[in-house]
Amino acid sequence: MRKFLERFKDGVGCVGIEFTDRMVRLLQVRSWRGHLDVAGVSEQAMPRSSEPGADMEALVAQLRSAVIVGGFVGRRCTVSLPRTDIQLYTTRLPDMPEDELAEAIRWEAADRLSLDRSAIEADYIRTGAVGEGGRQEVLIAATATEVVSRRLDAVMAAGLRPMAVDTHFGAVARLFSRHHRREADQDSVRAVVEVGDLSTTVIVLHGERIALCRSLDIGGHHLDARVAEHLGLELDAATDLRHVRLCHGDGHQGTGVDPATDRAVHESVRPLLEELSRDVLMCLRYYGVTFKGRRPDRLMLTGAHAREPGLAGAIGQRCAMPVELDDERGTLDRLDASLSSARPRACSPAAAWAVAAGLSIRSLAARKSRRMPNRLERAA
Repeated sequence: MRKFLERFKDGVGCVGIEFTDRMVRLLQVRSWRGHLDVAGVSEQAMPRSSEPGADMEALVAQLRSAVIVGGFVGRRCTVSLPRTDIQLYTTRLPDMPEDELAEAIRWEAADRLSLDRSAIEADYIRTGAVGEGGRQEVLIAATATEVVSRRLDAVMAAGLRPMAVDTHFGAVARLFSRHHRREADQDSVRAVVEVGDLSTTVIVLHGERIALCRSLDIGGHHLDARVAEHLGLELDAATDLRHVRLCHGDGHQGTGVDPATDRAVHESVRPLLEELSRDVLMCLRYYGVTFKGRRPDRLMLTGAHAREPGLAGAIGQRCAMPVELDDERGTLDRLDASLSSARPRACSPAAAWAVAAGLSIRSLAARKSRRMPNRLERAA
């Protein structure tokens, strides 16, 4: 019995904690026979304050409430910060040893954030792109140390044990690379478009490696604002209306609202959907030029706002390639069924939990590979 319990525990990931502008999502997944099931899940609206992190007591109270009702196994967790707290950009630098490159990255990030070098946290990955003069493209994520400390202090005060701070794009890449870790899979090229609240992230994966990552300044908040403006609604009412449509966004059973309202909402957001589609196409063109014409085998659409009706069609038409809402193994489909059982009254699709799921399986991936964690997964 003891051996069985140990094996059961080994298949459970840590608690993935995704902070967004609107809420905090906590998800713990269990790997069973190659599939992911929910071991614990909870979400709480973020306390609204005039200054980020100003109301620490409210934040801790919300996290404690989420932990109490989540049914989690253990207290280890991996945290991702709100995207507004992270500076994400690419640069090209001469080829140099890792220690020298890390030092150069810290100097550049400190200059970009206008902070002292000792007051920032910065890390990087090499994308594999090489420009003129052999200069290598580097993807950099940076933030102020104070921002990280504030979130981790709240997490620990809520009774959890942070093991790492991750990025949202690193978590998404990990989730959709679970079955692409072999050497033979490194030639598999997939594109992922993750639509969040404040931005959209375009990722191109070579096997499990990130070859391109770009942040686009269009997200669910912008769609809410456009609907509110064009239909003369309060912002909260527009958000609720879009949420109903998202819950039925697969298009098989309508959108959950009357046809006239549905048309009005679609006409309101259509310019933004077309702009987002053009930006995705530009990212894929840049990738094709940089990596000499290689084209993704598939394009996956995920994130909290991925099921916006008409979005998949707009991207597919603009990029002239099919757009799918899951990977070839049905990872999100299986997770969706498990989430529905764990949260019967909620209707958020599994795609909204993609970041939290990727955070949770971080410990499983490290355990399985028995190698050093990928970059941008800084120990907390």
